[in-house]
Amino acid sequence: MAQKITWQEMKESFPDQWLLIVDYDLDESGHLISGVVERHSKSKSQIYAAPQIDKPAAFRFTGESSFAGLRSHAGH
Repeated sequence: MAQKITWQEMKESFPDQWLLIVDYDLDESGHLISGVVERHSKSKSQIYAAPQIDKPAAFRFTGESSFAGLRSHAGH
């Protein structure tokens, strides 16, 4: 069985990768604190296309987001 690690450890162990995380803990704001990395890949589609698991899971990217979101819209 895989070991539960912190979000910081996940970012250091799997830089710029997509993660499927189970047995996870969130803080009061809904931010990931720790969990068990079930799968990881540089390709988001590999994580989503793999066989489904039958327990709650979180998907996270350990790199920097390229999503400009509302910040981009607010600047115009």
